[in-house]
Amino acid sequence: LVSPPEEDWLIRLDMGSMSDRPELLWLHAAFVWFVVVAVTWLLYDAHQDFLERRFTWLKNIPGSQATTILLENIPNHLRSDAALEDYFQGPNGVFMRDSKIVQNAYIVRRTKTLRKKWDAMQDTRKALDLATNRSEGAGSAPAEVVEALGESLKRQSEEVVRERAIVEKGVEVKDIHVCAPCGFVTFSSALWQRLALKESFRADRTELVVSMPPDPDDVVYENLMDNVARSFVWFCLGWLCLVGVFLFWSPVVVFISSWTTLSTIRENVPWANHLLDSSAQVFPWFPAFLEGVLATAALRLFLAFLPFILFNIIRTFFPVKAGAAAQYRLSRWYFAFLLIFVLLVTTLGRGLVVTATTIADNPSAVINLLATWLPRSSHFYFNYMIFGWTTLTWELIRVANLTKYWFYRVLYKSHVEQAKRQCEPEDEASFGLGSRMGIASLMSAMTLVCCTVSPLIMVFAIVYFAIGRITYGYLLVHAETKKPDLGGLFWMEAVQQVFFILALFVLLMTGVLAGQGKRYMSGPAAVAFSASLALYAMWYRINSFEWETLPLEQMAAASHAREEPTERERQGEYRQAECGMGA
Repeated sequence: LVSPPEEDWLIRLDMGSMSDRPELLWLHAAFVWFVVVAVTWLLYDAHQDFLERRFTWLKNIPGSQATTILLENIPNHLRSDAALEDYFQGPNGVFMRDSKIVQNAYIVRRTKTLRKKWDAMQDTRKALDLATNRSEGAGSAPAEVVEALGESLKRQSEEVVRERAIVEKGVEVKDIHVCAPCGFVTFSSALWQRLALKESFRADRTELVVSMPPDPDDVVYENLMDNVARSFVWFCLGWLCLVGVFLFWSPVVVFISSWTTLSTIRENVPWANHLLDSSAQVFPWFPAFLEGVLATAALRLFLAFLPFILFNIIRTFFPVKAGAAAQYRLSRWYFAFLLIFVLLVTTLGRGLVVTATTIADNPSAVINLLATWLPRSSHFYFNYMIFGWTTLTWELIRVANLTKYWFYRVLYKSHVEQAKRQCEPEDEASFGLGSRMGIASLMSAMTLVCCTVSPLIMVFAIVYFAIGRITYGYLLVHAETKKPDLGGLFWMEAVQQVFFILALFVLLMTGVLAGQGKRYMSGPAAVAFSASLALYAMWYRINSFEWETLPLEQMAAASHAREEPTERERQGEYRQAECGMGA
């Protein structure tokens, strides 16, 4: 990054233009307080709306999720459906109730062989569906192909039924090679589920660990098959992979930031000098435009691979229990990486290693670094925000899904409905809720961090989030398949991220104001830093609300008012697809 040229009119709106007006620094310090109070108050008001929505969601959780618990690290003698059910109900059960309080108990099966046969059968069924359900005028597939697929499907179905019987026999005798250490217990009412969630059933708290289950259709059963020791090993390997990605990404991002400046290009690419000078004579604005586009586009193009890598690390090494939980973890890690590689690296102006070495030698140097580089780097964020306008509108086209749709329509001659079904869903790594939340949090961080140093960024941010509201409002409601509902976990993560961003904003502005002042800790810097007290007070207030579970009085009232569940509400069973009754 380089500092803006002297003739750049945008610099007149920045804090750097006030070096000869030190009294205006007090205005900036007051504006820090205004930003903290205004944002936290709006956040508090929105959080009250969220709590109402959250409690409404908890009262109306669809399917069996409202009455089911997930048990992990189940002892060997309880690893069968019957044994697990007897543990909770009957005169000898932990709840000592003669009435039937358990509707269903299910031990997760280790189904490596069965799963392979099940997947092969589903692939054959899909191929048969494509061969027989073709659009009008396309003609039918060769009869011998359809007959061969039908025979193959029948044979594979019989193999699945036989393998399933072997698995169920292993469950009856509590075979540890078949019975995994996790299971689900569905109670007759939500009150029994609530009681079970709050209890410790064993003296060893690592056994029979109870938690709220994910959506029945979103459970990742493969991650429930490993024991605790194996899961911990994979967990450690996942952290090593994240550290490796971080160490690899840092020098590359710094390299891109340094090689996409016009000064570097002029110095290392001789023929570019003549081309740039000629273009500048015709279009004086072209060099500045080109530098902004090069730096932003190159960085965003490289970072586009980051969610794919992070998502695969999460799904491979971390024991996530549901696909939505993987998206939730991705939103946290993707935001952390973006914050470091887009916001902090460009703000500090140099590589992480160089910056860390400088701060280690002289801790007070961080103030000078922040004061020097934050005003200069704000113009980079202008370009990054504006470039985000195009990426949001590009998502509306859904290029990958559109390509797959026409692939099935043209090559397989599929019906419109069938082609639409085959082209969904979108890539869950790049276009899932996790990556979208990470980018939205980054844009919020850019806006809040630079809103005082360069107020013009707020205009660009308003346009960005307005386009985002239109884009995602259309995609999520009208175009994409329905996503599993976590009931507000993404909101709570976003709240914590906003508070972290505000804390970073206060710290950065303290550094900038201290650097602009005559002394190390000037009066405006002290006033700006005192805003952290108001920030902590509101953080404590928002986190004092209970949101994870429904208050008991509301649950009791909802249970009395609840009518007989409909057929739709009964749907959703905690059972692996390959272990279902049908083939």
